[in-house]
Amino acid sequence: MKNSQRRELTQQMGRSTGGYELAFSPLLLAAIGYGLDRLLGTVPLLTITFGVLGLIGAVTKIYFSYRADMERHEANGPWAQR
Repeated sequence: MKNSQRRELTQQMGRSTGGYELAFSPLLLAAIGYGLDRLLGTVPLLTITFGVLGLIGAVTKIYFSYRADMERHEANGPWAQR
């Protein structure tokens, strides 16, 4: 495999993780919240709170990653002022 193909494959694999982050971050934090809820006896409170925080965190990370990629793309394109 050529270096350019390897680089492209690595970039594509990095881009594909956004969906997994969006799905698993809230689920993982909700599971932790559920465990704490059962331990403390406050069942839906921490589950919902941690799940929402996980979703907000995942969306925020994906947004800023996309924004940085687009800024890099704009700066390196043939239309960029040099």
